[in-house]
Amino acid sequence: MVKRLQTDVLVIGAGVIGSAVAMGLGLKGVDRVTVIDLDLAGEWSSSELNAGGVRATWSQKVNILTSKLSIEYFASIAELIGYRDCGYLWLHRKNSWEQALKGRELHIAHGWPVDVLDVQAIKKKIPFIDKTDDLVGAIFGVKDGLVNPNRLKEHYREEAQTRGVQFVDRMWVTASNAGSLSSKSSKITIKAFQFSDQISSEHKRVLLTQNPETLGDEAGTWIEIETKQVVNAAGAWAPHLAKILGYQSPSTPVRRQISLFHARDLDLTPYGMIVDPSGVYFHPESVYGLSGFCTPGEPAGFDFRYDGEGFFESHIWPALYERATAFESLRHVSGWSGLYENSPDHHAIVGRSHHSSIYEAHSFSGHGVMHSYAVGITLAELMVNSKYETLDLTELSPDRFISGKTIASETWVI
Repeated sequence: MVKRLQTDVLVIGAGVIGSAVAMGLGLKGVDRVTVIDLDLAGEWSSSELNAGGVRATWSQKVNILTSKLSIEYFASIAELIGYRDCGYLWLHRKNSWEQALKGRELHIAHGWPVDVLDVQAIKKKIPFIDKTDDLVGAIFGVKDGLVNPNRLKEHYREEAQTRGVQFVDRMWVTASNAGSLSSKSSKITIKAFQFSDQISSEHKRVLLTQNPETLGDEAGTWIEIETKQVVNAAGAWAPHLAKILGYQSPSTPVRRQISLFHARDLDLTPYGMIVDPSGVYFHPESVYGLSGFCTPGEPAGFDFRYDGEGFFESHIWPALYERATAFESLRHVSGWSGLYENSPDHHAIVGRSHHSSIYEAHSFSGHGVMHSYAVGITLAELMVNSKYETLDLTELSPDRFISGKTIASETWVI
């Protein structure tokens, strides 16, 4: 037996972006908004498996302004979401210094405070960084910082739920009629399966890595959802969902690994995010240090394997060793891997899709958390009023890859 559900807006994906969009729609007074996800807890989601950094130090205006609006909101609810304006310190060698200074001019021009530090100032600000022979300076994003992504997601959900938004768990989308509809058709039907019981961690991983189009002998209920508007907020799974909705997305999921380490006799808690010229970044995480790196040539795909101490010793520890005497003796503690959803130009894909009733909010290339508030508020404006009001994100439109209205690739990606 098929159960039927009707809603005005269906948001598919309940991570930090889908939850932010739900809040935005709730604030705009949309009556019937439903958010569905395979796992509301988000065990394998990019929202959970990330480093928690938030910054407006980007190379492109649209990303600066989107982060700026979001971080200003984070600062207004700092205690609720664990936001700290502890800064981002970008260390530079000679070959990248001129470009870094040009980037800083753009940040200042758009109202984001960024300091310039010489080597002596770096040592004064971060005393344990004592191996500086290869450095010429640093850029310090004063209001950049750290946030608790899970608490931020829960905040968005709570705000949405107080305005009547419904969140539905254990839902797996398998089909839709969107591909056969004309661009002006007002109703879209989504077919989904709702699992009866809680799904084990391994079962979720298999579903999310294999993306089956059909299900076997599972316990649950088939749901047919009729909606006026759909939001593809499926993160790394947005291209898979796009196919179900009848179009192609140019983004790809890519594994990113994060390590926790212990540095004896070094307290990292007074500091924020530090980005080494090698591409290795690190910041305090509870009593440990958290560090990550984009391994060259990482293949696209749904890969959640963490390569363990081997990854740490090959990619993280050597860079840290070359930066500070205190890092010469480190102990690997643990780690994990999550997924970036990378668009071709490393900008998010936000806006109306090929169909007038389908909208997109995904492919943030690792900066979804720090863009989430702005995207949630502005996409809701576009959906309700057919135009952006608070911030114009037209540059991020999904059709830019077809129309040729491309923007320069974002280069400050770590």
